[in-house]
Amino acid sequence: MLYAYKPDEGRNARQSAFWLGMGMLFFGCMSLRRTLDGWQSLRVPLTQEAEIPLIGTPLNGSLVAATLVFLAGAWLWVRYLSRPSVAQHLIEVESEVRKVTWPSFKEASNSTVVVIVTVLILMGFLALSDFSLGMFFRFILWDRV
Repeated sequence: MLYAYKPDEGRNARQSAFWLGMGMLFFGCMSLRRTLDGWQSLRVPLTQEAEIPLIGTPLNGSLVAATLVFLAGAWLWVRYLSRPSVAQHLIEVESEVRKVTWPSFKEASNSTVVVIVTVLILMGFLALSDFSLGMFFRFILWDRV
């Protein structure tokens, strides 16, 4: 269902988008469940069992509501990703990423050193400028150093 449109192209981009979206949906539903646990009427267990095996939480209204929202969101997310326009965009993204020339470790580490040294020099210049301008205006405004 997810790969109905051009199933052999853009597989990595499609799977990355799917799992990132599902992760965000999962954490959003966990937050929803914690919020709904604040309501006393949804915190009451629905069964006599103390907790659900494997996940160690009671079956209550907040868990059921969060699960239903997760399932509906997952279904909508899969439907969205299976649209031809979205799938074509992800295919194009993956093909463009394959064209990128990535720097070697030596090039990346040299660039990192250049950036750190530049930031340190700029930080020193700005600190010196701030100090001297502060002293200058303190002398002008209050006539003391």
